[in-house]
Amino acid sequence: MVAEKIYDLLPDTLPKYIGDLPSSPDTAVAIMEYSSDNGTYYFSKPYSLFRPVIKIVVRTPSYEVGSDWVEEIKETLHRYHDSFFVSILTIGTPIYLGRDEMKLHEFQVTFRTQIKE
Repeated sequence: MVAEKIYDLLPDTLPKYIGDLPSSPDTAVAIMEYSSDNGTYYFSKPYSLFRPVIKIVVRTPSYEVGSDWVEEIKETLHRYHDSFFVSILTIGTPIYLGRDEMKLHEFQVTFRTQIKE
């Protein structure tokens, strides 16, 4: 559910996928959601805060394009909030993972989200 919301927030120009990177095409942006910590109460009993982690991996033949995309993703999501997301914060900095077995460049950026349920 959170991955789908992140998918909608990212620019439509990116080749976005939910889940692991697909085997093809060579250029892809994968949005992976990991489980949250236990919920904590938010002001009163009917609301709980959950903190799922979102990992976004960018794969592209061009180092420059991948670097630009991961920076654009970070700028789009870092400190974002709305009626669903209490906050989205970058964990660390975007990192270069190196080249995969097909010699494509991979980058990763990770976010901690807070949602109210």
